Amino acid sequence: MADLTHTDLHRDMGRMEGRLAAMEDRFGRMEQTLDRIDQRLAKIESKESQLRGGWFVLAGIAAVAGAVLLAVVEHYWK
Repeated sequence: MADLTHTDLHRDMGRMEGRLAAMEDRFGRMEQTLDRIDQRLAKIESKESQLRGGWFVLAGIAAVAGAVLLAVVEHYWK
């Protein structure tokens, strides 16, 4: 087995620093991607919440209209 010299150690450390820098770049891009996904998901959740609220309002209006119609029909049906 060959003895390692200072030059070999410096070269290997430089390679490791390069790999670490590349990993940091990849993690940075992944973080940006996750931030964009979080923003898109928040928009989707907001829209879903609005739609769900709209359906509840529509159901409430339909229930009131049905009750009024039933009262009118019962009043005149007698």
